Amino acid sequence: SGVNVISPTWFYIQDTAGNIGNIASADYVSLAHEKGLKVWGLIDNFTADVSTTDTLSQLASRQNIIQQLVQTALSVGLDGINVDFESLSEDAGPHFLEFLRELSIECHKNNLVVSVDNPVPEDFTSHYDRAEQGKVVDYVIIMGYDEHYVGSDAGSVASLPWVEQGVKDTLSEVAAQRTILAIPFYTRLWKTTDGGALTSEAIGMDQAQQTISDNGAETYWDKKTSQNYGTYEGEGATYQIWLEDSQSIAEKVKLVSKYGLAGVSAWKLGFENSGIWQVITDNL
Repeated sequence: SGVNVISPTWFYIQDTAGNIGNIASADYVSLAHEKGLKVWGLIDNFTADVSTTDTLSQLASRQNIIQQLVQTALSVGLDGINVDFESLSEDAGPHFLEFLRELSIECHKNNLVVSVDNPVPEDFTSHYDRAEQGKVVDYVIIMGYDEHYVGSDAGSVASLPWVEQGVKDTLSEVAAQRTILAIPFYTRLWKTTDGGALTSEAIGMDQAQQTISDNGAETYWDKKTSQNYGTYEGEGATYQIWLEDSQSIAEKVKLVSKYGLAGVSAWKLGFENSGIWQVITDNL
């Protein structure tokens, strides 16, 4: 309940000539439309051995990607395209913006919505140039997660102060009515061995609650992160978790009305528990 857009990962860059992999389904779109959902097909750049910079720096490659996206969107009945290009190097920045300009022109000719996913603003992602994005795309989406990640210190995936700062920093460049806050439906279970080795795994909400109860861990509300925090010992290791649950999600969703944002989105479907949709609806 409350969901109005679903964005399936259907497209990916296959080579630097701009050919794309495509698993789009007209049946999926018509089923979603029957349920009152709009569908924004997502394209990513996660193919490890294909350079995003080399691909986007060529006009022919950009046009090839755009032509395939628009053609497929029209043939399966998509409502929009979501661009999820991550870990962009600084030299990719200008070409990425040019790609968004060209994509937006073709999509808008065909009544397709264009949205683009961005990391929370940091000095090292300034080349994403959200101000320029905001002039051409319909929605700039803030990926309000990965505050702590594989390889970082143990900590919250998305503490409230960090997420809120990301919103403020984005709004210094992009109009609020074009800005969407994406929140995590996952958390990380951090494991520190007695030898000091630190690892983590991403788990969904139900699995997190199950882990807490299976290990008899007590949780308490951590005011600093606005999350329930728990820790326990087992098998020669210490485990820590900053939970995403109805309480933490409610606090994040409240930022949408506080800052007049266009809406909220979430990564990803299947990590949530069933009650979370009502929490989101109630706090919008």
